Amino acid sequence: MPVRNLLSRSLPIAALAVLLLASSTGGSALPRTVAGDPAEPTELGAAIERQPVCVGSTVASAGELGDVLYYRSSVGERGEVSVGYYAFFSEERPWGNNWLTWTVLPALAVDLVYTHALLFAPGVQRAVYGKGDVEGFRIVYSVGDGGRLTADRGAADGGDHGDVRLERSDLLSVDPERPTVYSRWWSHQLGGRGAGPGDLVYHRCYGAGAIRRLPPDVALDFRLDRRAAPARVVPAAALLGQLSASRRGEPFDGGSDQGLIVRRPIVAL
Repeated sequence: MPVRNLLSRSLPIAALAVLLLASSTGGSALPRTVAGDPAEPTELGAAIERQPVCVGSTVASAGELGDVLYYRSSVGERGEVSVGYYAFFSEERPWGNNWLTWTVLPALAVDLVYTHALLFAPGVQRAVYGKGDVEGFRIVYSVGDGGRLTADRGAADGGDHGDVRLERSDLLSVDPERPTVYSRWWSHQLGGRGAGPGDLVYHRCYGAGAIRRLPPDVALDFRLDRRAAPARVVPAAALLGQLSASRRGEPFDGGSDQGLIVRRPIVAL
């Protein structure tokens, strides 16, 4: 009996210890910005980094949007360029200008379980996905004269985490000069549609110096091999700098502007 009592007490303590350990993992909820890029971008890479892209939301929500939009890219068989972008938010919580907050109890319940697990341990979101909140989206560009990129279509997550196809008209509905993705949900998914100029409560545009190739250490630190699926235009292992499949001699299709051999995008557009 004493052994059984000890085990019954130890298991909850062990589970709590695991949650607290996950909560205390090193590093910020936003990736650390490092000045400059150690590798000179190719001509296509430079064009991607000059191409302005904006991120916003029609609802106020918790979480600071990061200063850098990271990307990976892949060139398709017909010459189109698929660029997967990663937007980093410091946290994902239900508090903001939304119905969950207005009715109080639903937001509190989500916060207690999903975000904080009774306010002193990491919630479901942190335990399953890792620190912060990373939202991925993809834009497919055609390449014109002089290497100019023109947005054709895109993809992002909807409020139910389902894949949302974004037409060119969706990408340019807020700003006809700059592709813009935005959220309609407290949880930051960027597959919103139907908004026009003036409908966003916040709106941040990225361009030269703020759009950078995704470093493997950031991908590993934030476990991007299992998050932000719409942005994945290369194999998950390649995000982490581990081309294990190529070492086994498995065939790959396509290529990228960063010298990696890659598969076709996970989600066909």
